Amino acid sequence: MRITVVGAGAMGASYGGHLTRAGHQVALLDTWQEHVDAINRTGLRLDGVLGEHRIRLPASTVPDDATKGAEVAIVFVDANNTARAGEILLDLLAPDGFAITFQNGIGNVEKLQAALGPERVLGGSSMCSAATRGPGHVTLTHMGTTSVGDTGVGEAHGADSPRVQAMLEALRGAGFEVEHEPNVMGLIWQKFIVNCATNAIAATTGLRGGEIVRLPELNAFQDRVLDEIMAVTRAKGIRLPNPEIAAKVKANCHKKFNKPSMLQHVEAGRRTEIEALNGALIREAQALGIPTPNNEALVALLKGRELSQQRRIHQPDLDYDAWEARIAAGEE
Repeated sequence: MRITVVGAGAMGASYGGHLTRAGHQVALLDTWQEHVDAINRTGLRLDGVLGEHRIRLPASTVPDDATKGAEVAIVFVDANNTARAGEILLDLLAPDGFAITFQNGIGNVEKLQAALGPERVLGGSSMCSAATRGPGHVTLTHMGTTSVGDTGVGEAHGADSPRVQAMLEALRGAGFEVEHEPNVMGLIWQKFIVNCATNAIAATTGLRGGEIVRLPELNAFQDRVLDEIMAVTRAKGIRLPNPEIAAKVKANCHKKFNKPSMLQHVEAGRRTEIEALNGALIREAQALGIPTPNNEALVALLKGRELSQQRRIHQPDLDYDAWEARIAAGEE
């Protein structure tokens, strides 16, 4: 199968690398020039739960001959960039090719469908986790079956199809634990619930799931955040694969200390996906007339933390005295 991975960070490169090992023709497309250069120079260094490997595959920051003509495009871009990815995919996919998204958040399937057409997009939800160790080096830290859900793929309309089965065969052959999910949109919402309940709290505080639930004030705050999330989910009539997901989130936090991608992004001074997670929840709630004060507070605090870290990393010499002077002079 000829595959292009759009967004070759920790998750995208992990999927692309192992699919290459399974014999597929894979190319990576990513915006990080240093990462792309390292992969092209010495190969992708991929380690973790499926062993240590050095994998040769092409990588690029712009569409080229290696990335074009794909039978399948696996989308792992930051959710802030999904609409742009959809535009790029028009040039990457073969005439009968399709895209599948494993991104965080909600709305990604719909944005890709808007760009490519509803018939050219599969839904997916990955419960794997991965980390970037440096340019050209990623680690697959956890496989796709957890107490809060499975990795799954499916047609947005729910029926099985030959391309769903082809994706299952390819991913399983590469070592991934994945199932066909007839209710894939419900599965995407289920992962959305998991991420909304944990990631922003971790990214704001610097604490991990097992620490969050062991601090009484944060544990109670997470309960309130989760209550709001579930109220919106019920009001929208979302059918979840696991109706008891809220209880599973709390139990999972109690025993897990992995570092969520949102915390990794904040620490690196990168923009987070908060608008596709708790920010999206707030917009859905506003449309339904449901109050979400705890999620609104969380988004505001996370954005403050994000800005603070970006300034610390990218503007270490910011002159606050000069800033005050410009304000006093009426220049701002």
